[in-house]
Amino acid sequence: MSLTPLDVSKHDFDRSFRGYDPNEVQAFLERVADEVAALQAQATSLAEQNRILAAKLSAYQEMEQSLRDSIVATEKSLAASRDHVEMERQNILKEARLDADQMKLSTQNEITHMQEELRALRIHHDAYVKRLRFLLKAQTELLDLLEEQAPHMPNDQSETTTR
Repeated sequence: MSLTPLDVSKHDFDRSFRGYDPNEVQAFLERVADEVAALQAQATSLAEQNRILAAKLSAYQEMEQSLRDSIVATEKSLAASRDHVEMERQNILKEARLDADQMKLSTQNEITHMQEELRALRIHHDAYVKRLRFLLKAQTELLDLLEEQAPHMPNDQSETTTR
């Protein structure tokens, strides 16, 4: 059972023949009651401060936990973003390599096609030159033959007019 300042100030002692001075005892009891009242007020004040500080501590702890959760979520989001960016980079590189390979293959096909066309043109050229040489040779031989078989004609026109 706790002692209140009112209990201290209202307490009556039994009287004895050779006891203490009642006024001195009463003054001391009042002083003790005042001290107890002050201590109780201080205890109440400290208890209220403790309750307020505990509530603030709880709020700060909740805030800290919320911040930790936010940091963890941000780190996860950042890691996911990095992973996504890395995947995008890999996809872009893969597409670029495929495009480069396709361009290279297309260019090689064009080169092969042009080389085949060039071979065909050389073959046609060589055949045309051979035909032209053959034709020229044949025409030269024909001219030579015509010159050999042609009757002699006089050079002068005056001879043809006198005859």
